[in-house]
Amino acid sequence: MGVTILAILEALGAIYFLFIGVTEFLGTASIRSLAYFGISHSVFSLIPRIIGTALLILGLVSIVLAWGLWIGKGWARAMALVFAVLGIIINLMSFHVIGIIIDAVIVYYLTRPNVKQFFTK
Repeated sequence: MGVTILAILEALGAIYFLFIGVTEFLGTASIRSLAYFGISHSVFSLIPRIIGTALLILGLVSIVLAWGLWIGKGWARAMALVFAVLGIIINLMSFHVIGIIIDAVIVYYLTRPNVKQFFTK
């Protein structure tokens, strides 16, 4: 049940990353805000595209990860653990306590013996 919830949450996160990635790639909001501050459009027009591309890639990776979690692939468990540990590090640097707690719970859950066994099928 817990793995199913993780897979669904990962899929929802993927949809979010894809949506934000497309928005950033199109760059309308970012370029307008740069122009507001008098920064040349041509100099910084690549920034939203780079951010958008990174978010699109992260969204696609998240879709694959959600699928792997859903069907119980061992590589998906390992990848989810890596992402959760990276999330803890990032959240520590930005002082996001809720994010730290969520990622710590994910690490704890994915290291339980019965969950490990699910991913060794």
